[in-house]
Amino acid sequence: MADRRPDRRVGRTKSRLKGALLELIDERGYERITIEQVAERADIGRSTFYSHYSSKEDLLFDGFDVWLFSLAETARAEELDGEPDPDRSFMFSLPLLQHVETQKRFLKATILGGTDAGLKRKTTALLVELVRREMARISPSRAAEAGTATRMGTARRNADPDADAVREAQIHLVVGAFLGLVAWWLDSGDTLSAETVDRVFQETARNALSSSL
Repeated sequence: MADRRPDRRVGRTKSRLKGALLELIDERGYERITIEQVAERADIGRSTFYSHYSSKEDLLFDGFDVWLFSLAETARAEELDGEPDPDRSFMFSLPLLQHVETQKRFLKATILGGTDAGLKRKTTALLVELVRREMARISPSRAAEAGTATRMGTARRNADPDADAVREAQIHLVVGAFLGLVAWWLDSGDTLSAETVDRVFQETARNALSSSL
């Protein structure tokens, strides 16, 4: 039991810091918040903050990558238990859009509507990795070829010497389309549901990638 107490204390401290940050974002906006204010709101010393996080961005994204990458896995497992939807290629988008639908104010104040370039770079990088994994699932033979070429330390020998660069361009195309669509959805005040926005995204991505997937 004694070995587990420090972990619980750390968990409580991180929870208090995350709660303080979210409260302050709602009150003041992300850019105006300082680490000192977060620590004070959480009733935790500044040195304690830095023993867990290097910045408020680090705190904001704590656990976000694990949660984000789990979306596709969970959605895929649920679909395998039910009726597969042939119109859905990317499994992460609907659960993420459903989350966005409940957190519009927060996301507009931080990742999608704020002015902090670091948040946007971090979000984009996570989505790029997520889409890369999804595309490897959609087109496993292409992913296997890339992996083999990397392990051998040689360029992929096929008819298209730019295949890797094209693949990266496709990944960024999907991410850009998704982020652009979500930004429009949040800014427009439109009443479209997450399910409808997802259908638009899936169709757009499928049409853009149909020649290579």
